[in-house]
Amino acid sequence: MALRQAYILAIFTFMLLNGPIILLCQDADEDPPVKVENLDFTSSFTKAIRMSKKQLKPVMAYVYTDWSTSSEKMFETTFTDPDIIHIIESDFIPVKINASRKTKFAKEHDITIFPAYIFYDLDGNVLFRELHYKNKAELLKTLQKTESKSRYLREDLDTMLLGLNHYNILETLDSVEYYRGDYSVKMLAKKYLDKNRKTWNHPTHMEILQRFVTLDKDYVKYVSKYHNVFFYKFDSLRIKENIAFYVFLDNMKSDSRGRPQFKFKPLKRWFRKYKMHDLEKMEDFIRIKYFLWGRGPSVSNSINLIENYPETTDDNVLYSSVIRLLISNRRRMPDFEDLAASIESSIQEGTSYWRYDLLSLLYYKAGEDAKSAEAIGIAREIAAIIGDDYQPTLEFIKDKIER
Repeated sequence: MALRQAYILAIFTFMLLNGPIILLCQDADEDPPVKVENLDFTSSFTKAIRMSKKQLKPVMAYVYTDWSTSSEKMFETTFTDPDIIHIIESDFIPVKINASRKTKFAKEHDITIFPAYIFYDLDGNVLFRELHYKNKAELLKTLQKTESKSRYLREDLDTMLLGLNHYNILETLDSVEYYRGDYSVKMLAKKYLDKNRKTWNHPTHMEILQRFVTLDKDYVKYVSKYHNVFFYKFDSLRIKENIAFYVFLDNMKSDSRGRPQFKFKPLKRWFRKYKMHDLEKMEDFIRIKYFLWGRGPSVSNSINLIENYPETTDDNVLYSSVIRLLISNRRRMPDFEDLAASIESSIQEGTSYWRYDLLSLLYYKAGEDAKSAEAIGIAREIAAIIGDDYQPTLEFIKDKIER
């Protein structure tokens, strides 16, 4: 995950943990008005689709939440730009969808990161979607994508599937992801894998399976059964995390009040059956990942994860754990220099700059300003080399960190 996405998630997690997030679900088609200067959003998706057909314009759905600072920032900045307002109102039917209230819409479109932008054609079919905060230049680039005549954007997935084989599938998946986003590429990957079940052992198909393993229980079983081959060829830790979380969710039950019951016996049986290791590292990981959909991770789980499993491949889980500790009011807290040392031990050659960003936060909390600045400096250097636009997370949450 790029650091731009990581820091947005960090701010998102901060909002989760610093205020109430359990909101009543309202399925009414209308949302309470959001104060947007000049840009005229409709609040009814049904109305937007009708207007799209009548005015021959594609629909742009802006999916946001009440608690996402990035969502609010879009209303306060990019959506107030005169050029953006002119283009959207001239060429699109803009509709705002509050996912805090319209949870069904978010689940149907598999959206867990906000804000999101979904574009529909005149028949109401999804063209593509994108995520995260966008400045003016970034949103203009997204809007211009709707003008593309590329078949990867325009062609129906079932039609596209007819011409796919192990020679062109990987390139096609990358192109579909570029033009349509992660949701469409997952749909195409599943269609392709289901069509080619008898040749899953092909190297190209194995690459697709490990990438999209959580899309189907049969994929999880196959990768688990032949995990020695998959672990040798690909990132074994990431695959284990995906398998563990999928199996946990697949076996999770709720109590009489609807609260989740964290039972790890099915997961232990699964790892034992397929002779996979490292399960002892997964419990805190799973709890934190699950609660990213709700109240956020606990302090104890966060500490355990950073101390015992800093090498996790899930950027969201590690970031949320660090943010949770930084804003906690708990009296007895761990030594933040020790936590920084733990994360530093997970840094290897070629590590993404986002781990240095995490180090800057922990060192700042520990009062080590020089080390914090040094970590930011390294992150900037790496980001500049690969051409990424890096903004330190510390700039956004410094005033919330007590020292």
